[in-house]
Amino acid sequence: MDKNLIFAKTPIGDEAVRQSTRVVQRNLRMVLVQVDGKMSVEELAAKIGDQRLVETALRELEEGGYIAPTLEAVSVWQESKQRARKLKSLGLPVGSALPESPFSALETRTAGSAGSNFSSFGKPVFPAGTQQTQAPPPPHEPVAPGRRLSVISGAAISLVTVLLLALLAVLLFPFSRFKPAIEAELTRVWQAPVSVADVRLTLLPQPVLHISNVRISGGSGDSAIDEVRVLSPHSLLGSGVHVLDEVEVSGARLPLDQLLGLPLFAERAGKAPSLIVRRLRVEGMSLSVGTMTLSDIKGHIGFRGDGLLENAAFQTVDRSLRIEAQPTVHGLLLKIDGLGWRPSDESPLTFDSIQAKGLLQKGKLVVHNFDATALGGVVRGNWLVDWSNGLAMAGDATLERLDCRRVTSTFVSSLWLEGYLNGALRLRGAGRDWQSMWAGVEAILNADVMRGVLNGVDLGEAARRGAGSIVRAGSTKFDRLSVLISVSPQQVVGRDLVMNAGLFNATGQFVATRERQVDSTLMISMQTAASVLRLPVRVSGTLPNLQAVSGR
Repeated sequence: MDKNLIFAKTPIGDEAVRQSTRVVQRNLRMVLVQVDGKMSVEELAAKIGDQRLVETALRELEEGGYIAPTLEAVSVWQESKQRARKLKSLGLPVGSALPESPFSALETRTAGSAGSNFSSFGKPVFPAGTQQTQAPPPPHEPVAPGRRLSVISGAAISLVTVLLLALLAVLLFPFSRFKPAIEAELTRVWQAPVSVADVRLTLLPQPVLHISNVRISGGSGDSAIDEVRVLSPHSLLGSGVHVLDEVEVSGARLPLDQLLGLPLFAERAGKAPSLIVRRLRVEGMSLSVGTMTLSDIKGHIGFRGDGLLENAAFQTVDRSLRIEAQPTVHGLLLKIDGLGWRPSDESPLTFDSIQAKGLLQKGKLVVHNFDATALGGVVRGNWLVDWSNGLAMAGDATLERLDCRRVTSTFVSSLWLEGYLNGALRLRGAGRDWQSMWAGVEAILNADVMRGVLNGVDLGEAARRGAGSIVRAGSTKFDRLSVLISVSPQQVVGRDLVMNAGLFNATGQFVATRERQVDSTLMISMQTAASVLRLPVRVSGTLPNLQAVSGR
């Protein structure tokens, strides 16, 4: 075959491209589609990548009357039109064969002498066992612009009508009929009776299913959720497992134990859930432990494909405390970060910063390796709180360079002590609630105060005045003060007290009651140029008013 020969589609070939049933052999149809009256045989072979396939297909397509060389393409189109007109004049279908006539052989010979293998339109290429019985219809007549616009307008009106009907159906649908099913699913999740006040749908700015005033009853206390918003509510349609990409919860007030008792916080899945939430966003949530409540929490909870907890992150609304949670075999592993965090509105203590790790279990929280800056210094240690049976707590910490003025003003406002406090603290307590637990706390503090001032009494002046003298008010400066302090619900006892102030030293002990009554017995020694003066001094009174009485 001449590689420079250029083929064009005939009317049959052009129709065969539009009707896939005319040429079903894949290689023939592939070549027929590429024939455009511009590319040569060589260019077609290069484009398709198989010269032998292209030449074979071109021959079969030419024999079937689907293509013709470009020099003959015009006459082929004219011949096709004449053939169609002749069939119509005889009342025959366009695709049928003409009846035999004395001129048939002449027509065949004339067509065959045109210098091409194309000789007839009556031999299209079909799959084996199939015979063509109908020629392609004549080209479609162009549609008038006015008629086209009317068709488009009618289609647009139909579409708008369907959308309006769908919108009305959604708005008027009684979604409240889903309340029993929603309450049943929430009851399964919470494992406690759940009631829902209202269910409604909004469409703008996006479709949202609103579930309002949810009430959960349980043994650890009643819980309430102001609103649950289900995004992409169409995911609830149909049967099988429903997967929701995101659900928003606002105004939840939950006891922590009830939340931790949910199946989704378990380590392993039991029965496959019928509803899976990928991501849960919360805002305005409050978690309570006994009488203590952590309020205004927002964050998100992520779930695995089996519906169990994957991770969670929360923070207070003022971002003073951030908590990340990860499920483990033993409970929720917590990572805690805080800046300017105050445990509660009633708490006198504010943490300038805090970093800690903890393990949260039902009824218990263990905080370990915490590092906090507070009261002008650094506090490091561990803390355990258990609320499974009342409230109980225990902890130990090391104190570094705490400001004694801030410490005393926070915990013992009537005592005015200056200096930098270092030491080790151990404490424990129990009670019915947080207030009674802290009121009954017991602690041991091994304190060491550097470069300080004890305001309220002047021990040096009492020693200088001698036996029988009484000194009221004043202050005592010292380089170092060390004392072992024991705190109980009834009193504070200081033992092994040692105060160094250059040439002045004091040793002894003291007792202070909850009513701020102080009684202390000290032995004061003062270095003079000739000797060392030793004198017992008794300090007593009601804080902050103290007096020192020298003995003999």
